[in-house]
Amino acid sequence: MKNILIAARTESACKAYAEMLGSGVFRITEMTDAGSIRCLDMSAYSAALISLPLADETGTALIEELHERFDTPLGVLVRQDVTETQLKRLSDANAYILKKPVSRSNYRLAAELLTSFSKNNADMKERIKALERKNSEIKLMSRAKLLLMQVNGLSEDDAHKHILHSAMNRQTSIDAVCKEIIKELQR
Repeated sequence: MKNILIAARTESACKAYAEMLGSGVFRITEMTDAGSIRCLDMSAYSAALISLPLADETGTALIEELHERFDTPLGVLVRQDVTETQLKRLSDANAYILKKPVSRSNYRLAAELLTSFSKNNADMKERIKALERKNSEIKLMSRAKLLLMQVNGLSEDDAHKHILHSAMNRQTSIDAVCKEIIKELQR
């Protein structure tokens, strides 16, 4: 089940927005004030749908803060008379903007879209981390091979084989062997 934050000026508005999503698909948290939302760990939510203004502020600054601190997709419901300046600020904070009144189908579609962004974002972060680890391993291996070539006069192929054999013989990781070689030969 997807966690979603719904925020609006009043509790009755929160309840109305929650009813628009229906039951069973989302685990919903309802809030009415920006101060409480700022205390949340937004990474626990797949998305947030925030109807501005909130009980204690217009909310534009809140949206900007949430965007800076978290990757949670934000949907923002605004009045028809919202200024271009406010729209630009919300847009710059990557908020998905819906103008009120919003239909049940559009509201539900926004929730589904934002939660799918959240899943895609999480998947992309995992791929990026894997690529960063691989890049780090390649750099480490290249540095160790270069030192073996410079200090011990090995060819690149022989340096590579030396690292692989050392890791296999010691029953340790290639990274550990590379770090050891770098530490030993950089003196």
